[in-house]
Amino acid sequence: MLQNLKIALIPLVRSTFDVDEGKRTYQNELNFLKKIKHVRWITPSQVIEYPESCQGFLRTLRREDIDGIILMSATFHLGEIALLLSSEFRDIPILSWALPEPPYTGSRIRLNSLVGAHLDVSNLYKTGRDDVRFIYGSAGEESFTKELSLWLDSLRVIRGMKNKKIALIGGHAKTFIDVDVYEPHLFSEFGITVELVPFESLFGFAPRPEEVEVIKDEYRKIYEWDSGMNEERLEKVARLAASLKDISKAAGYDLIAIRCWPEFAARYGVSPCAAMSFNMAKGAIMSCEGDIGGAVTMLALKNAGCNEMYLADVSQIFENENSLLMWHCGVAPHNLWDRKSQRTLDTYFAGGKGVTVGFVLKPGPVTFARIDYIRNKWKLFVARGEAVPTPQELKGTYVRVKVNDPLDFIKKLINNGFAHHVVMAYGDYMDLLKTVAEMKGWEVYEPQR
Repeated sequence: MLQNLKIALIPLVRSTFDVDEGKRTYQNELNFLKKIKHVRWITPSQVIEYPESCQGFLRTLRREDIDGIILMSATFHLGEIALLLSSEFRDIPILSWALPEPPYTGSRIRLNSLVGAHLDVSNLYKTGRDDVRFIYGSAGEESFTKELSLWLDSLRVIRGMKNKKIALIGGHAKTFIDVDVYEPHLFSEFGITVELVPFESLFGFAPRPEEVEVIKDEYRKIYEWDSGMNEERLEKVARLAASLKDISKAAGYDLIAIRCWPEFAARYGVSPCAAMSFNMAKGAIMSCEGDIGGAVTMLALKNAGCNEMYLADVSQIFENENSLLMWHCGVAPHNLWDRKSQRTLDTYFAGGKGVTVGFVLKPGPVTFARIDYIRNKWKLFVARGEAVPTPQELKGTYVRVKVNDPLDFIKKLINNGFAHHVVMAYGDYMDLLKTVAEMKGWEVYEPQR
């Protein structure tokens, strides 16, 4: 379900232009906007020309915890209101809206709306705001509605990152400093905090036995076993799946990043892959090898409305097929199954201790994404692809994905320092993620299209 948003819509005017026409246009546009679901519009009692006339409305906005501000250039106006709002709401994205010019009734332009919007955006951008954007048109137009919806969905992505808490279990995998994140930067950019959870807290957790039995029955219904699998290992996997869920609920963790080797197999007895897969199929966000950035990327996609994704390695290039192999040792959620391959619980991993899941992922359009902090800058890698039917030839979870230029894809990813994990999400979220990146001031990298 879409998150509900609170958006301030502020019509700005200047009395040297046709204010009556500006008021009429504002009301017509507001009637269209009110048809948009999951948005509450907060508006002043009248159009605004002077800072003195909006002080009461500013007090209302401070109480409302708004998600975004739309400055409607109902006529040309001076830039003081936009600058005042920018100063008052430094972290709230602003959209500057220019209206189409109505027919002339004399020798003067009536609204001059475009120039007013241009002035606001230039002023705000030059004062350091990356989250100010421009939109042109009428809410009754399909192209305008599409662009506005993209902006609103971007606000949902950004809002959905705030005040989230990540459990980092055991740290990141040995030598995998490329997935490490400096916590102050993570909090500054997203409002996300990290809590280090020692292995002992998880290994010693005792979930309810009846819950473990229910999970064991689900595993039996979904998967076949390889020769190394047995009831003892199934018990460990189910107990771990229940523990991860219960600990997350009790401690208020929104995301979990796990150092999944070598301690799990050595000390707990099985790897956490199958347990992570189970919880991700229920909607949890969990990342392998302590990859906080991978978890953050999955959170952004979940906020965008995606419920089908997993964290993968780009493991092979098939240049003659224009495709890549997206593979991981066996952690994809089972709701991504292609409904043709065999689904298995495997013990090939971690010296034969496992336990991982194995199957081929389903075909369909996908979006690749990675949000990363590289050389003191936040960056986004994003690309489109098409997962294609893939024969079952390997252990683990995987699929081949067609892209326009696989070699350019991998060079863009590697040469710009992105971590070796990429989120593969079913659906097209590329334009939305790029809009978020532009609003946040991130650098965007995409392969040839």
